[in-house]
Amino acid sequence: MSNKRFQTLAPILAFLIPFAVRLLPEIIAWPYPIGFDTVYAYVPWIKSGYPINLGPLEFFRGARLFPLLALMLDRYVLNNPVITIKLLGPLLYAFLGLSLYLFSKNVLKWGPRKSLLLVGICSIYFISLRISWEMYRQMLGTIFLFSALTCYWSSKRRLGFILTPVFSLLAAFSHEIVAVALLIILLVETIIGSLTRSEKLPAVAFSLILLFAFLGFILFDPAAKVLRIPFESFSEDRALLAGHIFGFIAYSYCPLAPFALYGLVKLRNRLVYCWLASMLLLSTWPVICPEVAPPLWFRWAIFMVYPVSILFIEGVHRIFSHSPPKVIKVILTLYLSFIVFTGVWYLVADPEHAFMYYSDYNPYKAYVQSSMLQSTIPIEDIEPSTQAIKWLSENANGLVIFHEAFYPWAIICDCLPEKYIVIRERNLSKPKRPSFADALNEIIEKAKNDKSQIYTVWWASSKGWYNVLQLPANFKLEKSFGNIGIYKAEIK
Repeated sequence: MSNKRFQTLAPILAFLIPFAVRLLPEIIAWPYPIGFDTVYAYVPWIKSGYPINLGPLEFFRGARLFPLLALMLDRYVLNNPVITIKLLGPLLYAFLGLSLYLFSKNVLKWGPRKSLLLVGICSIYFISLRISWEMYRQMLGTIFLFSALTCYWSSKRRLGFILTPVFSLLAAFSHEIVAVALLIILLVETIIGSLTRSEKLPAVAFSLILLFAFLGFILFDPAAKVLRIPFESFSEDRALLAGHIFGFIAYSYCPLAPFALYGLVKLRNRLVYCWLASMLLLSTWPVICPEVAPPLWFRWAIFMVYPVSILFIEGVHRIFSHSPPKVIKVILTLYLSFIVFTGVWYLVADPEHAFMYYSDYNPYKAYVQSSMLQSTIPIEDIEPSTQAIKWLSENANGLVIFHEAFYPWAIICDCLPEKYIVIRERNLSKPKRPSFADALNEIIEKAKNDKSQIYTVWWASSKGWYNVLQLPANFKLEKSFGNIGIYKAEIK
């Protein structure tokens, strides 16, 4: 194929490759959506009319662009929340691939083949796929982040000067972590632009002011007249915490590390370095200052996947471009093939048959799931779960306790019991955290003098997820639907 024809075809492929990759698990899982937030938050949001059911001031006091777009697509086009969410996953992943391609071509000045290789590897790598599994808001924000940086790098043109602040504001209105990452990058660029008197300074400075104003508006507490910045505190042993956090970073990027380290030496682009350094700092901040740390450190670590992937491709391309011996080319080709192979396995295998690195040797399943073919519960358990929940809504005479994994299916099938509470996974950032069984024990302890009946839904076999193979002894199996059981508490 001629270079000119490939240059025309490459952007189309940069859209279609990630679209096809992300569409595959949706087809296999049909008719159910995959992901956790997809069913716990996004589908219920659409069903409730969120966010247009908020007041004007509250609507803008948050990163609510994605739920707005999802609601509009559902109301005026698809009229089915589940199908809307199943379609938006592949579409967002496709536009993310295209924005990454344009960034690498226009900012990194890579050729179309190298840029397309980056899109391919980034689309199939398991950390990128984990983002696409449920982090739709973050994907949308990242699309605008890449667009803002691409326009900024071309801001000598009038269109670039106009679009840089627009895309920056859209990124902030999409996701908080993306907004912070972009804010740091723009702050560094503003300082450099001021020192060098860059002609790009007006675009980056104006974008920075807009981001500061928007984030300040979100964080400002009118009652107390102060900025409420969310923080987490950690009381764990510093060595245990450091091992947990650095272990996760190593687990996430070990497959890319050998060539990414070489790319780190060779790449010349401060935007990539700033992105990587800021996310590395924020993800490891609990080790540096455990008393006051950014929330959800693992989300910052996951967001390093894009600069790490760029460094990986730079390292691989540098080795290939120096005409290495044939044996080195074969090893590199096999290495890339192995990444693609394991990525495809991650896409199509159910959790019980996942690749060992993602399941047996994965101590971080709370952060990176073992397979794309799962929702809050395994795909195969969704139908029996809805049957069990329907039975509860019709027959339970008392309080129903839902783990957050089962609760969204009660909403989707419109069969919420009259009395229920939802137990969420707590202290997700911590190396050790209480389980659903611990929460049930707390509820039983408080209900000792109460004669009301208490029910819950869990796995009837020892298959139980979320580190709970068996419920507390007070809960006895009343009825089962496949792998799913209905349990009733015996309060003594």
